[in-house]
Amino acid sequence: MTQSVESSGSFPARRSKIPSLRQAITRKREQTRDEAKAEVLRRLHDRRAHWYGVIRKKAPEHFVEDLYGQASVRITAFIEKNDPRTIKDIDGYIARTCINCAIDQLRRSKAEAEALVRHGAPAETVHDDDAVVASERYLLVRKVMAEVLTERQHMAYVLRHVTKLNSPEIGELLGISHALARKELSAAQKALDKEEVKQRLRDLLHEQR
Repeated sequence: MTQSVESSGSFPARRSKIPSLRQAITRKREQTRDEAKAEVLRRLHDRRAHWYGVIRKKAPEHFVEDLYGQASVRITAFIEKNDPRTIKDIDGYIARTCINCAIDQLRRSKAEAEALVRHGAPAETVHDDDAVVASERYLLVRKVMAEVLTERQHMAYVLRHVTKLNSPEIGELLGISHALARKELSAAQKALDKEEVKQRLRDLLHEQR
């Protein structure tokens, strides 16, 4: 015989004492603006070597330290003016700022080269002592170079030897492949290495001593 057990009624649903993930996130104290600002600056400074590497992929080595400084200034200005808590990916934001600074520098280098080649005068943005000296020496021989080089060879040569860019960077600025940039540089050097051209260049440089 099966004994039936009469239910005294339904039991109330048991509530879990463990808060859900959503509840935990909601209850977590929101980061203050000052804390968010400090976190951005901490990553900027603590990962300096990494950001140097990011810049180095886009700009020549001799620009890296200055460009990191420019990126730091931009980032600091942004988080002072805006709420840093709006930055969802801090590392991504810093990387983009570093890359943008590097791209801006390449554009300035191109503008400086164009000012030299097309107008015969250094760009007003040139302040580096070595760049100024290189520009002045170039201007002494500019006329000869314009006679013996094509316009693209001329631009490539100035970008390489005055603004100190490498072949991939020159190719990017001139809208040609890295291999073609190297070819243009080689052709320019070959033209300038001809004995009669070298003599003209030496004479011009000697006159200015």
